[in-house]
Amino acid sequence: MTAPRAAIAGAGIIGASWAIVFARAGWQVAVYERNEDRRATLPARIEQAAARAQAVAPDVAIATLMARITVCATLAEALAGAQWVQECASESLPVKAALFAGMDALAEPGALLASSTSSFGISRFAAGLPGRARCLVVHPATPPHLMPVVEVVGAPFTPQALIDRAFAVMRDVGQVPVLVRRETPGFVMNRLQGALLIEMFRTISEGLMSPEDVDRLIGDGFGLRWAFMGPLAGIDLNAPGGIADYLGRYGFIFDGMAQEAGATDKVVTPELVAMLDSARRAALPLTDLPARTAWRDARIAALRALRTELDPP
Repeated sequence: MTAPRAAIAGAGIIGASWAIVFARAGWQVAVYERNEDRRATLPARIEQAAARAQAVAPDVAIATLMARITVCATLAEALAGAQWVQECASESLPVKAALFAGMDALAEPGALLASSTSSFGISRFAAGLPGRARCLVVHPATPPHLMPVVEVVGAPFTPQALIDRAFAVMRDVGQVPVLVRRETPGFVMNRLQGALLIEMFRTISEGLMSPEDVDRLIGDGFGLRWAFMGPLAGIDLNAPGGIADYLGRYGFIFDGMAQEAGATDKVVTPELVAMLDSARRAALPLTDLPARTAWRDARIAALRALRTELDPP
């Protein structure tokens, strides 16, 4: 059976990483880069990054992965036969608009056109294209060959079938797609990261804590837990009655912090608590909380041991 083909438009950090994602999954990958120097260094950059990440897919030899990747000097050459096109150009609306116009004109009729943009909704630069219904955002964490989560963001003109197809392909290549239900600046990943970083910046600027100690709060605190679960799943284990119990005890803290930031309404509302409790109990019955807590504790202990092994004091 013929291997599926992906085209990557742009050979920077994200483009090189996407090439590894698709090649590692058995796809043939063509990477377009107009800059000659960047084209020349791309194979070495990909090989080095793939070697460092081989533990993710130990059964895929680096030589095999590299044989699946070609470097192209023209967009037309890269797009020939591709079922999936991933744009990885600089974060500039004019640049992305021009590139998507070229991609829409040159790509195969059935090709999906995805943008790696971290800030712009697809309607900002593809709404006027004849093939806009095959365009959407597939925004990765950096670098995607190591951090598998990707935000899938459509526009009002994006058909559900395209969203479904994007989810299927991302799962097929080993990524973890999540749906952003409507376009919003920065989507969700960067807004969450931004909220944490803004508070860290404020803490440092006000002299409450040093930059090193603020980082330690995450690296030697929350980060150990977040390696295995998200914050909502985490606080679900921090009270005997789960997330509803936790927010009943401590929700006022978050309301107070929101008011400090200018909010006039409570953020921890009964409706939100009910929604979160329903979602968590569907994922984990209340009777299973003790076993899940033991699971978390064992994994955090193992992670701490691994960190000591990798980076001894």
